[in-house]
Amino acid sequence: MNWLEIDKMLYGIIARHDAVEDMLKEAKTQFKWTDSQAQAALKPLLKRNNTNNSIAEASKKRSKQSTKRQ
Repeated sequence: MNWLEIDKMLYGIIARHDAVEDMLKEAKTQFKWTDSQAQAALKPLLKRNNTNNSIAEASKKRSKQSTKRQ
């Protein structure tokens, strides 16, 4: 199993859970990892996942303001 497959599985865990503790617990049991291994694998994915969500929300249309030259 390579890191791409592990990341896909971890993204599935992230999608299933709301609490970070639950995500870490499932990752630890599924991959037989220690606490530090689970945190090292999940934290960057959570940061990327949260960044993508905030970018998607930030791209709402805004009204254009007209400026006049004087």
